[in-house]
Amino acid sequence: MAVRANRTNLATKWTIYLLLIVVPMFVSLIAKRGLRCAAQPGSKFTPKRCFSFSSKTWNKGYQHDFLPSGAVVASGSNVGVEETAYDISVAYSPKKREPLGSFRRQNREPSPAMKSPTGEDNLFVSKALDDGSVAIGVADGVGGWAEAGYDSSAISRELCNFLQKRFEENGSNSGLSPKGLLQDAFKDVIGSEKVEIGGTTACLGILTPDYKLKVANLGDSWCGVFRDYELVNETKFQTHNFNTPFQLAKIPQHIIKQAELQNRRYIIDSPNDADAYTWDLKKGDLILFATDGVTDNVVSEDIGRFLKDKFELNSSISLGDVSQAFVDNVVRVSKDANYPSSFAQELSKLTGLKYLGGKEDDITVILVRVK
Repeated sequence: MAVRANRTNLATKWTIYLLLIVVPMFVSLIAKRGLRCAAQPGSKFTPKRCFSFSSKTWNKGYQHDFLPSGAVVASGSNVGVEETAYDISVAYSPKKREPLGSFRRQNREPSPAMKSPTGEDNLFVSKALDDGSVAIGVADGVGGWAEAGYDSSAISRELCNFLQKRFEENGSNSGLSPKGLLQDAFKDVIGSEKVEIGGTTACLGILTPDYKLKVANLGDSWCGVFRDYELVNETKFQTHNFNTPFQLAKIPQHIIKQAELQNRRYIIDSPNDADAYTWDLKKGDLILFATDGVTDNVVSEDIGRFLKDKFELNSSISLGDVSQAFVDNVVRVSKDANYPSSFAQELSKLTGLKYLGGKEDDITVILVRVK
């Protein structure tokens, strides 16, 4: 009888553990990324992030509303900003999206993210200032708002627009920092009628003529500096929980109050929460800004090896060709059901189950080479 009682107590404790710890974790995970298949060892999964409760000159021509800020050149193009110490290229690939059907709000057209060449990601590359300084950055819109019928790409697109505009108008101010730039641009986003609702990460930097890179990062987009193809500096991911990044958010008060009545809350972080970095650069350094469509699939060692292979095998290869080839390779592994992606490895550690498979997502990068 004592043995049976002990077994019963043990079973009860495990049941309580599962109900209080494991089940909420998976509920949170599914709400955050929209896990499309059951937890099966070695299974292919395509989770997506959602909102959570707790060319020598840059083309200055007409920009289509759906294009990322400044991105009037094709993916994989060199963005050779004149009279600077840097070569810059951009590359991007949106994930395939299906119409949301029953989730679409009444009388609403499909989200502009369906037509955007960067999906819910966005990027910007500024014009060079008189002193040769350039601002660049990426932003990743939180996809869950699309399921509620909103444009998840609007906030990242407008944030990049305002970041570029603010830098080009006020960048000559020697005291301007990426974090200060983010604060000013996000105020513009809050006041913009083009952004109804949404959340976004942001990772931006200012490249100066004295070979310094100043960076501000909020969320799980990423910047890394490679010297001799080895990572020497990188931003750290900011997350509240697994797969729940910090995010700048614009949410109407009536929606916030409705959530409060249901004892829920949205994640709303501030530009003040961004991490700030200043790094010294050297000639030949390679700098990569990327959204989490990259870092959820490959690790920094993979990136370094890829860059080394490309540049050492063909010294005359263009920066644009390298950035596009890199994006193409990340897209390929993101669709590979047997690829041990960084996201799958992290999920395996947390759950004790073996997961395999890339994570399909929008993929956006800016690749910089120090002259």
